[in-house]
Amino acid sequence: MNKKGFIFTFISVILISVIVLAFLIQYTSRTRTNIEKTNTEVETMNSFVKSLNENYMPRALQISGNQAILALLHHMDVNDNYIGPPGGGDQWDEEAWDIKRIIKNAVVDGEYKNGWGANGDKLELMEIDNVGYNISSTINELIILSNYTGINLEIISDIDTPQFKNAMSVSQDDPWHVKISMDIEYKISNKKGDTYWNYEGAGKKTITARIPIYNFREPVYMIEPESQLNITINKTIYEMPGEVNLHAQYTNFLECAQAPSFLLRMCGLADNCIEGSGGQGIESLIEEVKSPTASAIDYQYLMQQNPQGLANIPNSQYYIDSSHSYCYNF
Repeated sequence: MNKKGFIFTFISVILISVIVLAFLIQYTSRTRTNIEKTNTEVETMNSFVKSLNENYMPRALQISGNQAILALLHHMDVNDNYIGPPGGGDQWDEEAWDIKRIIKNAVVDGEYKNGWGANGDKLELMEIDNVGYNISSTINELIILSNYTGINLEIISDIDTPQFKNAMSVSQDDPWHVKISMDIEYKISNKKGDTYWNYEGAGKKTITARIPIYNFREPVYMIEPESQLNITINKTIYEMPGEVNLHAQYTNFLECAQAPSFLLRMCGLADNCIEGSGGQGIESLIEEVKSPTASAIDYQYLMQQNPQGLANIPNSQYYIDSSHSYCYNF
């Protein structure tokens, strides 16, 4: 090979190397950018999914559940009757009304009814100014929110079905909250559909909301007296028995396993509207009732119960059912 040929070959190799190197640099940079973009998308979606499961979904259920209880209390107030069959009394046995099922129907359908299939009366407060508060409406707000962030949220569960309601649960595992749970299936993906989370079948999510009963109207005070007293539930801040007079004066409530739960109070203490109070009872004292022949405990006095064996709360003029004495620390 002559000298000119050698130089030409050398220059050609150098040029090809420069071109290949430039291509590799550009390709590596583009690949790194794509990886970073993908990682950002995954991290964003992962953050949204976590917030959806731990915050947004429970919040949607809490809003629907809270509004459902408010709507049912309003229905009670308007009709001057406890939750249950219109005729009350023996119809509890005939129709097997269930306060838990009634709450589920209110949450899902926004209706007052006992069964799954038939249409019930629309609950007035479940739609205000064309804004719905049933669970389908609150979840739809989450779908709109996800679309704003460039994420597709698809609800797989058929919410308006008896199967969905059957899988829900309503309970009280403490005196001051109503616990509502639902199983929901959904899929979430980016706009291209190449990154997704799928919560279907065995992977479905159980969403739980705990609804405080503070500031709800107390059902027995609302229905029993002719004046329909507007008493809201406030957890007592007073020590028993030393501050019992203040406790009674401000109609505070304390927990007592012997008393009916909030849910049981909603159906007028009907024996089969719920499986007992489960030890999650609450009660207050009626300030004006200071007689050794009458219990000052709210539901016992207002519902004209006459418990045997009354006990005087120390340093007061209040007498209560002696089986409740431990709730007042004496």
